[in-house]
Amino acid sequence: MQSRRTRYGYALRLDDGEEIVATLKAFAVAHGVRAGLISGLGACGETDLGFFVRATGEYVTRRFAGEHEIGALTGNFSELDGEPFPHCHAVIAGDDMVAHTGHLFRGVVTVTCEVLIVTDPDVMRRVRRPDLGFNPLELSG
Repeated sequence: MQSRRTRYGYALRLDDGEEIVATLKAFAVAHGVRAGLISGLGACGETDLGFFVRATGEYVTRRFAGEHEIGALTGNFSELDGEPFPHCHAVIAGDDMVAHTGHLFRGVVTVTCEVLIVTDPDVMRRVRRPDLGFNPLELSG
């Protein structure tokens, strides 16, 4: 991964073989990112996407193998249990041009993945809510 500071945050280039979510988290730890927006595109191989089922409070996940374009990678950074937490969703498509989307649990870069991070000096925090099945943002004071 290569990165460069910009006036609004950072530009990153993730390379072949890097896992997107883990790389974003490691970057945030190294650079103290605790709040920000994530936007990207590129290409990935093995990718795990999920859909949250409100009735059960659990995610249904699906693994996509093979080459895929990342038509959109979007998300945010917050903090969960004192650690940076990248919350990402992705839209991917293979050579059939059929789009699949969902919560990005894991995605391994193939060609490249270009990511822009718009940072905020503040901290956005998430709270653990096992009763909900996910960890929502805590936006009160």
